Amino acid sequence: MVQKTFGIYSEDLNGSSLYIETGSDYLACSCKERNTGKVAAFELFSFDKTEPENFEKLFREVQLHSRLLTTAFDDVHCIWGYEQCVCVPNEFYSRGLAATSMELMYGEIQSQTVCENVIGDCVVATVINEEALAVYRKHYYVSSNMHKYYPLLKRQKLFDDDNKMHLVFNNNNFIASVYKRGALQLIQYFSYKAPEDALYFILQLAKTFALPAAETKIYASGLIDDSSPLYAILNAYLDNFSFEPANAESFTANDFNEYPLHYFVSFCQNDV
Repeated sequence: MVQKTFGIYSEDLNGSSLYIETGSDYLACSCKERNTGKVAAFELFSFDKTEPENFEKLFREVQLHSRLLTTAFDDVHCIWGYEQCVCVPNEFYSRGLAATSMELMYGEIQSQTVCENVIGDCVVATVINEEALAVYRKHYYVSSNMHKYYPLLKRQKLFDDDNKMHLVFNNNNFIASVYKRGALQLIQYFSYKAPEDALYFILQLAKTFALPAAETKIYASGLIDDSSPLYAILNAYLDNFSFEPANAESFTANDFNEYPLHYFVSFCQNDV
């Protein structure tokens, strides 16, 4: 069953690009003005990841509740939010190595379509859900494909902190990216059932990479609320813990003001 969590719209969506982010249990759509990069609309849908075997059927169900997916756009970008992704230094990268690494880490990979994006000296490589891409291409001209790690890493490089973690929370998992002295150490999905599980993973990451607690800033974004047990336990045990800063001027639709903007940073506020 599809559930719509957010539906935020500006009156005028002309001259905008559509970004569709597809995960194993969610689908997010953001609409950005091409000239300014400002976010004009956002939708977020969730569903049981064990439920949809036919992506086209799932897409049609989402369309019943979507304004953006039933609007024509000339410029559409696909962001893939699945766990299957590797980040490899450019000098060591090959497509065969990426496919082998993903099979080693995640088991047999059904898709043969590998998507590659370069950021600095790192290649972000993922396999694309071919069925989902075929559905999108039936409705839109898809200008680009990228894994979610790619826009996240591009945005996080804008910060100057030497030691830091960025935590992007979804329903029952989060993406952690760890930087030591400005260098990326790790970016990875972690699944959790209780707030204590998430705290354990974060503390283990700090220990593994020898990040001094007093000198390491930790930024949280995504589906985490300051009244939740998850926030309470992380705020109690983690030094320098705060929400990911957001540029309020980037969000043009009035209804964004009804929510904490850190909800939308990982979905919308990027320069891709």
